[in-house]
Amino acid sequence: MNLPRLLAQLPAPPAGRSGWPWTVETAPPADAATVAWPRITIVMPSYQQAAFLEEGLRSVLLQNYPNLEFIVNDGGSKDGSAEIIARYAPFLAHWQSARDGGQGHAINQGFDRATGELVGWLNSDDFYLPGVLFATAREFLRGAPDIVYGDALNLFEEDGRAFQYWQGYWISRGFLQFGGLFSSHAIFWRRAVHERLWDELNCNVDGELWQRLVPGRHLRYLPLPLGVCRIHGETKSNAEQWRKKWQEDDERIWARHGRPTRSRIYRRWFNWSQRLFKWFTRRRNRPAKHALLAACQWPTPRWRGTLP
Repeated sequence: MNLPRLLAQLPAPPAGRSGWPWTVETAPPADAATVAWPRITIVMPSYQQAAFLEEGLRSVLLQNYPNLEFIVNDGGSKDGSAEIIARYAPFLAHWQSARDGGQGHAINQGFDRATGELVGWLNSDDFYLPGVLFATAREFLRGAPDIVYGDALNLFEEDGRAFQYWQGYWISRGFLQFGGLFSSHAIFWRRAVHERLWDELNCNVDGELWQRLVPGRHLRYLPLPLGVCRIHGETKSNAEQWRKKWQEDDERIWARHGRPTRSRIYRRWFNWSQRLFKWFTRRRNRPAKHALLAACQWPTPRWRGTLP
């Protein structure tokens, strides 16, 4: 049985775009037709991201994953986003473009509709790398993890599309208070353990979620880059105008979960343990990492730093 390949069915890419996810698609693994792949639900929240939205949409669809449920919730954008999503509507389980209560609310709405055994969300200005849904699903099938997470790339748009490798962390419950340990575009979990997002937060909806979702769960680290975080002028984690909102979120999170420890000994333990973890894991899967990035077929990508 041949699994469907979507590249020829999707709208043509914009002129001048090539490589992943424009002219390249994921080739299903050799055993793809014989595996009972679990359903994966991907939720994409979006607002005023027409410049990047299509790349994110295609990066999900061109996984060519045979049991995909893809839900897109746009917050009523006025920049042409709805028209872009409509072009891909035949390949979506559900989409809407209507005013909502913000990013967290849009994600909650999507997860309320989810029927997949496994779930994740992808912000519309980010995108997945090829083959990550197959790779992640296989990790869930190999054992009984509740959560699978991996490495990622940062893409600096204002530096001529320069990439930087971001390596995952060793996770301990006490470390979650420091934040920044997961990339939302490089983590998936079982819907059975899902927690609703605190949608009153403006920015740090993911960091707060991990403090509730992760403790007591069986985690598995996949040493592969799974997604790309785009750093641009309007990125919440980068833009100066969001700084006050981040501070407000931090105060609310600390009121609920407690402030991060100020213990120098504990922070030193955190720093050294992460250095050891990254030293031992950075070369794991090295051929697979390089093969995955080569499969993107990006024309002359630029890198900040070196690849592991």
